[in-house]
Amino acid sequence: MRASVTRHGTNRIGGKDRRADPSPAAAVAVVAASDREAKAAASALRERIPDSPIAPASLAAYLASPGAPSRVILCATRASAADGLAFLGRAAVRLLWPAPPADIDAAIGGLRDPASERSGLRARRPGRPRAALLLEGPVDQARARAALAAVAEAGPRDWVVESARHVRLREHGLAALARAGIRWSALEPAELLAVYAARPVARALRRRPWLPRGTPVWIKPGRNPR
Repeated sequence: MRASVTRHGTNRIGGKDRRADPSPAAAVAVVAASDREAKAAASALRERIPDSPIAPASLAAYLASPGAPSRVILCATRASAADGLAFLGRAAVRLLWPAPPADIDAAIGGLRDPASERSGLRARRPGRPRAALLLEGPVDQARARAALAAVAEAGPRDWVVESARHVRLREHGLAALARAGIRWSALEPAELLAVYAARPVARALRRRPWLPRGTPVWIKPGRNPR
């Protein structure tokens, strides 16, 4: 299937691949419900990731920083099991957006490098193209509203952003777009390296559908909240 991609707004992406740096020394964001919890978790995790710079942050602070590391450790070490699970679920839904589907990703590559797009057309099978909307730069409520109005009833519902951190929408705004059929993907998807949690939270994590298969769960040592 072919894909067509329409740009909406500023063009800020250059030819360089902006996906997460896979090298072991790439920085890691340690994200928790509060800055204080994130800093304590970062200190405890230093021995587990000695070669990587660590950037502790609350979820709100992480989302407000487009340049924050894409590699993430989510933490729930201080709240009750119920509150810890609720936080991790909210954080995962908000951060763990997939990369674009292959056909859309190839079409975006064509926008950034037309020569590669032309060469790739010969290998594609005929068929109705799938459409996507590329939103470069920050996406706030006003821009999301304008984009939704621009695509109207028949426009693309696959929206591609630079990263989840570039989307400055609250939960109710994201929920409204989800009801309109909007599906998000990111050119720089977050990579969940691990979850660091109190023992009661860790015991219940494996039953959570949002946890990517194979994600390590590291248990906080010592006394844990009930």
